[in-house]
Order: sequence, then structure tokens, then C-alpha cells
Amino acid sequence: MSREENVLNMQITIANTMKQEWNIDFCEVSELLDKYDLLPYIDTCYETYNSMGIYGILQDLKSYMNAIEGVV
Repeated sequence: MSREENVLNMQITIANTMKQEWNIDFCEVSELLDKYDLLPYIDTCYETYNSMGIYGILQDLKSYMNAIEGVV
């Protein structure tokens, strides 16, 4: 598979895990992805995320979203 396909697979997996672990519906997941521009961020972090577990990735996303909120 190409990097692009692997990134898409990771984005889908992360979105599904966000739904499950954060106990939110897909509408809320979509809102977070849009509000914080998470899909490009996941693409940028793809190589790093490959060496992290899913819970580490979710923690990084929380930290990233908190950093964005602090700027606004």
C-alpha cells in the first residue's frame, strides 16, 4: 500500500477509536476533525504515530487540541 492509503487507514482507525474511547458519536468526531484540522495533522504525524500505540496517539491529539484552544 502507498503512504497515502496507509495514512487514510490510520485516520479511519483513529476516528473510530476516538468515538469509542471518548464516548462520542461520529457527528462529534467529525466536528473535532474539522474544528482542529486533525486529518492533516495526522498525516504530518504519520511516521511518528507508527511508533506509538493508539492511546498515545489519542493523548497527543488531546494535547494538540488543547494547544489550539489556548491560542484562540
